[in-house]
Order: sequence, then structure tokens, then C-alpha cells
Amino acid sequence: MSRLLVLLGLFGLTPGFATSLRAQESASPDVPVVVDGQGVMRWTATGEEVALFGVNYSTPFAHAYRAHGYLGADRKRAIDADVLHLQRLGLDAYRIHVWDREVSDREGNLVENDHLDLLDYLLARLADHGIKALLTPIAWWPAGYPERDPGSEGFSEGYSKEDMSTDRRVRRAQANYLAQFINHRNPYTGLTYAEDPNLIAIEIFNEPRHPAGPEETTRYIDTMASALREAGLRKPIFYNISENFTNEHGRAVCSAAIEGVSHQWYPTGLVRNGAVGGNMLPNVDRYTIPYADFPECQDKARMVYEFDAADVAGSYMYPAMARAFRGAGFQWATQFAYDPLALAYANTEYQTHFQNLVYTPGKAISFMIAGAAFREVPRGASYGAYPESERFGAFRVSHADDLSEMVADTVFFHSNATGTAPPAPGSLRHVAGVGSSPVVRYDGTGAYFLDRLGDGIWRLELYPDVAWVHDPFTRPSLDREAVRVIWRTRSMRVDLPDLGDDFAARAIGDRDSYTPTARGATVDVRPGVYLLTRSRTAARSWSPDSTVNGRRLGAFVAPPSSGAPTAVVHEPTAELSAGKPFRVRVDVVSRNPADSVVLFARRVGAWGRMPRLTMRPVGAFGYEAEVPTEVMSEGLLEYAVSVFDGEGVHTFPGDQAGHPYQWDFAGQERWRVPVVPENAPLLLFDAARDLDHVLYPHPWGYVSFRTGLVAGSEPGRLAVSAVVE
Repeated sequence: MSRLLVLLGLFGLTPGFATSLRAQESASPDVPVVVDGQGVMRWTATGEEVALFGVNYSTPFAHAYRAHGYLGADRKRAIDADVLHLQRLGLDAYRIHVWDREVSDREGNLVENDHLDLLDYLLARLADHGIKALLTPIAWWPAGYPERDPGSEGFSEGYSKEDMSTDRRVRRAQANYLAQFINHRNPYTGLTYAEDPNLIAIEIFNEPRHPAGPEETTRYIDTMASALREAGLRKPIFYNISENFTNEHGRAVCSAAIEGVSHQWYPTGLVRNGAVGGNMLPNVDRYTIPYADFPECQDKARMVYEFDAADVAGSYMYPAMARAFRGAGFQWATQFAYDPLALAYANTEYQTHFQNLVYTPGKAISFMIAGAAFREVPRGASYGAYPESERFGAFRVSHADDLSEMVADTVFFHSNATGTAPPAPGSLRHVAGVGSSPVVRYDGTGAYFLDRLGDGIWRLELYPDVAWVHDPFTRPSLDREAVRVIWRTRSMRVDLPDLGDDFAARAIGDRDSYTPTARGATVDVRPGVYLLTRSRTAARSWSPDSTVNGRRLGAFVAPPSSGAPTAVVHEPTAELSAGKPFRVRVDVVSRNPADSVVLFARRVGAWGRMPRLTMRPVGAFGYEAEVPTEVMSEGLLEYAVSVFDGEGVHTFPGDQAGHPYQWDFAGQERWRVPVVPENAPLLLFDAARDLDHVLYPHPWGYVSFRTGLVAGSEPGRLAVSAVVE
């Protein structure tokens, strides 16, 4: 296409340009993926279908960039650590919307700065670890969130998102920027973005808006796509079809000269300011494609640029979402967003999203399983409606067990403790999990990985314990440690026929001086990397620098143990039944195990001292004791927990020094729970209590509505008012 046509297009004078690029040269190394006439992405070299699954990750930009600076973290070392963890999870896809305001000027010229350099560095590291990339050059978004917007000199500054598709001046800047962007030469690879075979496609604009109607929508997309093509891009181009979808918008997008369309999915809403409860699996039974029958869309590939089970703390959702994506024909899916390791303790980047290998081990293993499901489930496959869809192929999800599983002959992955046994233990080659199973008995809360290196030789990679001491989905702060990392030495029993019941263990991680103690099939381990070898099996040739599947044997990154004071984590139940014993369970989170933990409990109004009950340890951080029946009479139960350790004694809630039996103990805070008759009515919904736990439709995407508390029909009772505008 001539430069004249491109310039005319900037002023909206071009009717849709040339037909979409379909037949690219198979021998061309910079075009790794093509889209066939049926809208299927295929690897150019082999003709096989593409199926890539991964994350968004934003350390080079916005809050993540600034927060690393606040903490004094080396951003490139931070990228090294996070990419290593992404590879460990078996991910093979990366996407980010580039904050164009941070890498451009008013005219759309690309600005060479630290943000761009870090993106270049990240792309090179991803390529080194076999992770393909897809970039969205235009984000429009200001770079402030969750902080105040710092302002910028970028071309998007001062324009609304609607202006981006309608204003002729900013159109020119966008076209200029796109051309310079794909011809930027990455100093770490020596290749331009257009040449880099690891960058497989471009999505033009993140979540655009098109107020000017269908014809102008198509014209805008064609103008931007022609700018990319004229600048030399021959890779597939995608454009968002799901944002503010209407039939007219869908047809307009598919009529443009692009190869694919992009979608997002947030089936549990966004930013609830707290973890969502309840079973969300029915929400992800299937992903509906509203334009499935449109002739204009039949040759368009489908990708998911962003998705998440936002505000869900459990580890059961991701494989179900991957299953739904494959059923809808998607070939690329990237979660938004993976939390950088340096910031994950506080979850400040996007409070509604929370995923990190160290700080959310169960969710991370669930995501690893989802990646395997995305690659194994056939495109277009259907597995019925929930609950039938809980099981599909080698995969299972369960809300009741907070569990994702992949169980096959050679692979056994589980996101939480499970009683499921692999069908052929002697054939296993890879094990990954959190908690115990018939293969691994382990009380710690961190993730672990076991990979077979050879006959009777296994690599164990173990991450530290983690404990959530605050709800990480509430308003965050870098000064608040929502999740703590704790390094402890724990016993692990490994029952693998290939290792036998008398194996040896040695640390093989970088700079790891810990010497593990093995007794039969049990070994005392702390976070790090180990070589487990069957009795009398030689393994001297393996060293930290040995490479297996592109990964150094000794590669391991984890943050140090938290130095925060002891915390007791407990969520009291809503009410209890009279005459029945009550088992109190708390988590005592501390660097070292407590010497003892004591429960003090009594009925409010009772005379004398609170009965003292010794709590027994259970699991990684748990302690529990049973309040006897005689205390459980109708009324109000109050209780407190005292923790005795090397630093003295503190009583919770309130973290007050001392304990209730001391004459001068001044602590007055208690957990209090109503005790009601066994046949008392069960209050299913209380407006004041439950308003923040209601899951609503997205207020921007469906109908406009508002909610609030109003006076109820009884004195002292409130009701929820919901008004459709």
C-alpha cells in the first residue's frame, strides 16, 4: 500500500484497505504464526494449531515500575525472578498493554527511556525461557492507578478514549507511534519487534471505544492496521471485539482488514474490596461468542487478552475457565495480572487480582493446571453443564475441596490437599502440589515440584510457607504485609516407586548450605532445591549449573522470611448451636513455632475466670481446641487466644501483652458469637452484614443501577435498595 493511501486513511478518506494478510511466506523466520481461512492460528513451520496460555505482567510500567523504586528493588533482577517463576509454572504466553503515555511524546514519536529498556529486557528474558509474547502498543490508560496520575507527555494525554478513534490529530499520532513501535530495535535481541519471532502478534488498542458508528469503527481499525503493515509488520493483527459489544460493533470489527479479534472475561466482577465467597464454578460453565454466526467473523482468530476470577481466593477456578475458553475456540489466553514477586506481599498493583507462585501457591498451581488443560482440551470441545463439567479429561475442579487437579500416567498436579491417587505411580515423571496427597505428605503451605531427571533421580523444588494475615483483596498498602512468607524446616514424605523407601537427599540450589536429613522415605527440608536419589544410585554428575529443559538445576528464587510480629488469624462463625461443643481453630503466624497456645472461653455474663483450654497444633500454622458443652448455653460466647513464645505472651484479638489470668491484664477485646437454640431460624441474609458480599452484574456492561441501605420493615432492621436507573 502506498504512503499516500496511509495518509488519506488518517483523515478517514480510505474505504477499508486491502484484504487481510493470510498467506505469509512459510520460510520467513519473523512470521512464526499465520491465520488460515477458517480463522485458526497455525505455526508457520509445522501447520499445527497454536494453543498458548499465560499472563499479563507489568514491571516495566506504571505502579509496578514505581513501586519497585520505592522498595529499592533492582527491576531487571526482579524481572529475572518473575520470568523464572513463570517458566516454572509451564506458561508459554505473555501479553501487556504498553502504557504508551510513558514511552511516547505528543506527536507519537517513540521515546527511548527506562520503561522501553525494561520492556526490551523482559521480552529477551521471555524468549530465553520459551515464552511467546503478544503486545498491545496502545493502552490509553494513565499510569497512576492505584496512585494519583503523575501526568505525561505522551500522545494520549488530554484525549478521552472516545477521542482516540475519532480525533484526526491523535489518529496521526497513533499511526506514527505504531510504525515506530514495531520498528524499534531491541538491544537485547538485536531484532526489531516486527522481526522478533518470539513476538507472534500485535493487538492494536486495549479496550477501545467507538462512538462514531460502525463505518467509522472499521475505518479507524483499517487506518491503524495499514500503518503497521506499511511499516513492515507481517504478523497477525488483532482488535478488541468484546468491549461494549453490539452486533453492529462486532460486524464493524470483523469487516476490518485484521486477522483476529480479542476478548476479556471477568465472570466474578471486579474490585469488590474483599474476597468473594461462594461457588463461582457455575459462572464459568461456558464462554458465549455472540458473533459466532456472523459471516464477517468466520475467518478471524480468537484470543483472550485479559481474564481472571477476580477477588476469588480459592484455587479451583482457572482450569474451568481454560476449559470454557477452548470450548469457545480461543487459542491464546493471558490472565491479568501476575503479581511481581517484590510487591506480592501487599498486592498493591491491582487489588482485585492476586496471583504469584510464592504468595498464592494454590492459585499458581491451579493456573499451571489450567495451562495444561488449555493445551490439551480440543478446540470446540464441550463437557456439559455444571456439575458435570467438574471433570474433563485428566482434569478436575472442586469448590468444596478448593481444588484443581491434573491426574495422568506421567503427571500429577494438585492445588490443595487431596486423597486422589495417580493411576500409575511408577510411571510418574512430574509432580507439583500444595499440601498432602498419596504421593507427598507435607504440612507446609508453600508449593513444591518434583521432576524426574533419570532412573532413581529426582529434583525437588520447595517454596516457603505462606500465611494470609489480611484479606489481600481489600484496599492495599506497601506498608501492610497482607501475606507473610515463613521459612521453616519441615518433614516431607515422598512415596515414589522410582525413589523407593530409602532415598538420599542433598541440597543443590545456588549458595544453599543446608544439609537435609533423610530417614527412609522422609526428609527434613527447608525452602530450596534438592536432589533425591534412590539408594546406591550415583548422581555426582548433577550440579547447580546442570541444565534440564532450558532451566538451570540450581535456579531458585524466594523472598526471606517475614520479620513481622506474631499474628493470630481467625474468622469467627456467625452463630453457634446451644448444647453442642464448638471447635475453635486459629492460625498462629510467626517466624518460629509457639511454645504453647491457650484458648480462654466463657459465656458472657458468667462469673469467675474464663476456663483455660490448651490448643493443639494442626497443620502448618493451625491450633485448635474444643469449647465444652457446658459452656455452650444460649446467649453470647466470648473467647480469646494467648500465644506463649520466646518473646513472652500476647493475647488476641488485640495483640495485648499478657494473658487473662494475670491480675493486671487490661485487654478487653474478645471474639463474640451468638449461641442460639438448635432449632432457631437461620438468618440467610442480613442487609447490614451482607451488603458487601453480594455479587452484582458489572455496572458498566449491562444495565445502569445503584444500591444502598434503607430502613427495613422492622425496627432495627435495614434493607437493601436496588434501583435500575
